[in-house]
Parts: sequence; C-alpha cells; structure tokens
Amino acid sequence: MLSTVLVVDDDPIHRSLLERIVTRLGYGVQTAQSGADALRLLDSPAGQAIDILLLDLVMPDLDGMGVLNRLASIGSRIPVITMVTPNAVDGVMGAISAGASDFVIKPVGPERLQVSLMNALRFKSLIAGVETEHRLSSDRLTLDGLASGDPAFARIAEHATKAIKNDFPILIEGEEGSGKTHLARAIHGSSQRNKKTFAHMDCSLLRTTESIARLESAIERVKNGTLYLSSIHSLDFSAQSMLIQSAMMTNPSGKTPRLIASSKASLLNLARSGAFREDLFYRLTVSPIRIPSLRERPFDLPILAERIALRIASEQGKNIRGLTHGAVEIICQKPWLGNYPEFEATIRLAVQRASTPWLTDADFDGELAVSSQPSIGDYRNDTLALFDSSGALRPFSEIENEIFEMAQKHCGGSVGRAAKALGLGRSTLYRKFQEKDSVAQTQSSIMMGDAA
Repeated sequence: MLSTVLVVDDDPIHRSLLERIVTRLGYGVQTAQSGADALRLLDSPAGQAIDILLLDLVMPDLDGMGVLNRLASIGSRIPVITMVTPNAVDGVMGAISAGASDFVIKPVGPERLQVSLMNALRFKSLIAGVETEHRLSSDRLTLDGLASGDPAFARIAEHATKAIKNDFPILIEGEEGSGKTHLARAIHGSSQRNKKTFAHMDCSLLRTTESIARLESAIERVKNGTLYLSSIHSLDFSAQSMLIQSAMMTNPSGKTPRLIASSKASLLNLARSGAFREDLFYRLTVSPIRIPSLRERPFDLPILAERIALRIASEQGKNIRGLTHGAVEIICQKPWLGNYPEFEATIRLAVQRASTPWLTDADFDGELAVSSQPSIGDYRNDTLALFDSSGALRPFSEIENEIFEMAQKHCGGSVGRAAKALGLGRSTLYRKFQEKDSVAQTQSSIMMGDAA
C-alpha cells in the first residue's frame, strides 16, 4: 500500500509539478488548492488515508500557519513538511514551533523532497510504535490503536467492537505469536471497563492442584474488570467445572468480570474429542474471534514489513526507505510459523545488515530459506474422500477446501507457492481462505444464536 501525500498549494503550476514529482517518487498523492480545502479533506473519510502533508506556508485566506494551528488544536499527529520561497525562510522557525516536522525551499528537487518524505514517514512510524507499546504496557491499548498498525486487526476490530457491547465471554483463537494477548488488552482498553483491573492468567502454567484456588482468587481480585485466560485449552477438567459455574459465566453482567479466553488449539475439535467440556465451549463461543496467521495473509506482509522496518530503522538511526520487489517476494514465500515474533526478528536482522536505503533479498540471506518441499512419500496416506461416513457424497466446497489445505501444507505453508502449484492466482487462493474463515465464523455464531 502506497503512503499518500497531500499537496497543498494555491499555485496550480507548482501544485501540478509537485504532484508529478511525488508520484514519480512512488507515493500516492492528493491535492488541495487552499488551507481550507486541505482541512476539509483531512476531516473527511478520505483523510484517513493521508500520511504526510506537504504544505505551502504562503497562501491567501487560510495560510500554512493557520493550517498548522488548526491541526495542533485537534491533536493531529500527521507529519507536515512546509514549503517556503528563499525570501521567506524567516518564517520556518515559526512553522517548526507550530508543529511542522521539516521544511523545503521552493522550487524543491526530487532528491531533497524524497529525504524529507522518508524522514516524515520514519517519524510517524516511530511515534505510532512508541505509543502502541506505551499503551500496551499501561493497559491503555485500544482497538483503534491496534488496528492502526496492522490491516488484519483493522478487519478484526469491527467484530470485536460489537462483541464488547455486551458482557458475554469472548474467545480468541489463533496460533502462537499471532497477537491474542494484544487483542485481549485492546478489547479491555476499548470497553467501559477500561479503568478497571485487567488480569492475565496463563492456564498452561497452572498446576492441577492449585488451578481452582488460583482462578477463584483471580475472579475475586478482578471484580468487575477483565479476566484474560490464555491457553484455556490447557485448563484441567476440575477448573473447567468451577469456571462454568462461576457468576461471570452463568449470569454475566457489569458487576462480574468480563472473561476473555484464548486458545492456540481448536476448542471445537477438543470439545468433540472429549478433551474439553462441551458446555464450557458453547459458553465461550458466543463471540468467537479468530486471528489469522501471517501465512494466511500474504497481501498484508509488505505493509507490515515496511512499517516494522521504518520503526526499527528509526530506533537504530539507519536510513531505510522500504523493501525492494525481490525482498517482498521472499517474505511472502516464508510460512512464518512463529508469526509476529519471528517476523519482527527477521526484519530487525535485515535492517541491521542493510547497506543501502532499500532492503533487498540479499539482506535476508540465510534467514528466509523456505523449508524444503516434502517428498511425495510424506503425503502417501493423504487422500481425498469423495463420500462421508454415511456413504453420501460430500459437498464440493468441502472437498475444495481440503484440496487447498493439503496444497498449502505440501508447499510449506506458503499460499503463493500453493496457488502456483494448483495453477491458480495467489489472490484467488487467498480469497478462498478468507471465504472459508468467514463461513466458519458465521456457522459458529449461528450455532450460538448470535447470527444477527
């Protein structure tokens, strides 16, 4: 996704020239012919897509300083690069004091403008990263804050926002490292309980002899805050029985803790096999939320990689502008079984290795070698059944989903390689996975009477 620059200049010739330069530098561009037009655009839904403001200081009516003052009054964090003529440089310090991040002298050359734009993006990325980490550490992370840094959480936030309008338990499912704890904290931070206690208990660390006592103590301590039980699939049966009988499960309200549970294993499969209490499963899945793994969302990886690279480069004082096409192709082939921790660690190492402003495939050498393709013998027993256990023909959509899952497994988890092996476009296969997840979540909601 291209970063978007809003060019604000009352001179149509210079505005058109800047539009061409910014486009050639690889950015999206929007234009405004006055300060008032710029503020209206920033206040509209389209303004959410604007990353940088390139602002002329001298304009009739509402000038650049007026725009800066308005932005400061509403607490805007959008980076602003001001433009001045050589005989108006004296006004630059006032603009910087009013919140501008940089300035350029008109007419500006592409090289100088590129430096300013990249510095502004790095500053924006660093501020966003610092704010998110601060909110996380202080229990003030919100769904909006989480969504601002990751396209997947932007999609999940809408569903989570609906879930927090009632007091029912919320179940988060996702692989190790997919961000379940961050989402739980963001749900708490966005709810009416955000000033109450948030307590996190990892069920995989509870010994059977102490699990009930620890749970009772946590429920009492949290009161009407939020209790987050991670790895709830590891909870022993006696503790499950105690949990299903607690007031926050039998009669959830604003006076009881809100329960958020997470699991890296499928609770549905565990309940069907008898390894997890079925009645507890149904109580937990009133508002189920699934976080997709990184390998299920290859289109998001370039965006995440760029944001992480810019943040890390800012921390290390390096001049990184982005990733080359070759580097993007490589990261999209990796299965990322470790999800976010593995992804960020790999990007961090690449930034440390980088000797140019653009991360290349060479910067990932030795770190992103895709696991070797399994031999056909590994799948000798993997067959597609045409009939179900009752002898009836299985639905084609079910067989199709199984084909896609087997192909992805055969290709080391890579959606791109699986699509190529099946003779499909990557976008086609990715869409199929999204449709499958959507149907699964809808069926789960219908089963719990939450289809509306």
